Amino acid sequence: MNYQLLIESYSFGTSLSEQEIELLSLELETQIMNINISSEFGCLESAPTHICEGLSLKKDTYWIMCLAEILDLHKRPKFGQTKSLEVFDLLLEKELVIG
Repeated sequence: MNYQLLIESYSFGTSLSEQEIELLSLELETQIMNINISSEFGCLESAPTHICEGLSLKKDTYWIMCLAEILDLHKRPKFGQTKSLEVFDLLLEKELVIG
């Protein structure tokens, strides 16, 4: 299943299974690896407003940040950085966002 469809379903209130959360986790890791190669991937497009609102994120938030936010809600680390912070730092490093 497309990760964007899972994010959209979740933003409308559908809960995610453990398997779906694992799929989203793998998707995020793949996107992080790909950003190091090129910034021309769909994960750097803005998610639709209704998805951003459903996740309580700012309008025009990148898909990759929406994905990280969902994973943080389901798998918050006991130690270290959240996925959202990890992705934000990467985007900052690549000069794709302004801090």
